[in-house]
Amino acid sequence: MSSTMTFKCPCCGGYLEFDPARQKFKCLYCGQLLSEEELREQSEEREAQAEAAQSEAPSAETGEHLRSYHCQMCGAEIVTDDTTAATRCYFCHSPVVLHDRLDDDFRPDGVIPFKLDKETAEKQFLDYISKKKFVDRAFFNGAQLEMFSGVYYPWWYTDVEGEAEFEGEGSRSSMTTTPTHIITTTRVFRVNRKGRLSFRNIARKALTKADGKLSDGIHPYDVSGVVPYASGFLSGFLAEKRDIPVETVKAEAIQEAGSYAKGMMTSNHSFNSLSGETRFASKEVKSRYILMPAWVLTYKGGKDGAPYYYMMNGQTGKVCGKLPIDKKRLLATALGVGIAIFLALCGGGAFIW
Repeated sequence: MSSTMTFKCPCCGGYLEFDPARQKFKCLYCGQLLSEEELREQSEEREAQAEAAQSEAPSAETGEHLRSYHCQMCGAEIVTDDTTAATRCYFCHSPVVLHDRLDDDFRPDGVIPFKLDKETAEKQFLDYISKKKFVDRAFFNGAQLEMFSGVYYPWWYTDVEGEAEFEGEGSRSSMTTTPTHIITTTRVFRVNRKGRLSFRNIARKALTKADGKLSDGIHPYDVSGVVPYASGFLSGFLAEKRDIPVETVKAEAIQEAGSYAKGMMTSNHSFNSLSGETRFASKEVKSRYILMPAWVLTYKGGKDGAPYYYMMNGQTGKVCGKLPIDKKRLLATALGVGIAIFLALCGGGAFIW
C-alpha cells in the first residue's frame, strides 16, 4: 500500500483539519487549535514517516488509473484515481493526505489556504441561488449541501520577461481649406520601438480534467495570499495534483505574453494610424505550481440526470456555474404573463372600438 498522512491532535489523538475562519488547525474532538508553525513541524515529521513507509513497502496498483492506500486511523483501504492528492476515508471519514502524490517534482511551490469555511460558503451559495427565480427547488435541500466540497485545484502561475521590438509606419494627416480646394497633407514616419517587458502571474490550469469555464470563471485569486506549501493545509479537504507539464504551460505563457506585448508596443502613440510588426523574444520564464481553494457542488437534476456544476472561489467568494432550471415553473410563469398581456390587449381593443 502507498503512504498516507493523517494529522493528529497532540492532546487527544483526534484528527486535525484546517479551519478557514480562524486560519488555524483545529481538532474536531477536543477543540485544540494549532498554529501554522506548529502544523509545519508536524507536516515535516509526517512526511518523513511517510517517505520511510513508502520505501519499505511498494505501492499497490488496482488498475490503470487507480491506486490503493491504507487509512492510518481505521486501517481501511482507500482507492483513488491517479490525480487525487487528498481525500477522506470512506469508512471513518478522517482526512487523508496522499503523501506520494505531492512529493519530488509534484510538490507544490505554494498554496492559498481557504479563507471561507463551509458554513460561510453554504450561506453565500444559498443567498446566490435564492435570487434566481426559476432554479429547481431541489437544489436548495440539505442533501445537496452535504455534497458541497472544498477542493484544492492545481494551477501554474508563470512570470515572463523579454524584449519587444516594433517596426512599422505611422501617419499623421492634416487638412487645409482654401476658397477653391480642400488640401489633405499626409506625413508618413518610420517608427521603431524597443522595450524590456515583464509579465507576472500568467495563470493556467494544471489539471486536464478540471472544467476550464468554471475554474476560469472564479478567477482571479489574490496571489499575495500564497504561502509556502505544507501538507497540513490539505487536511480536511480534497486535493488534486497536476497532470499538465510545465513545458506546455511555459509555451502558452510566452505566446500570451507576446500578444500582450503587441498591444503595449502599438498603444499610446500620436499617429492617426500605425501599422507594422511586433516581435517578442522571451529571456526568462519562471513557473510556480500553486494549489488554489474552491468550493464545488455537483447536482444531477432533470429526468435524464444531467449534471450541473457550481464552483466558488475559496478565497474571494466569487461564483460561477450553471444552475438547473425548473421548466414547469418557467412555463407556468410564461403562460401567465402571456395570458395577462392577451387580456390587456383585448381590453384595450374593446375600449378603443
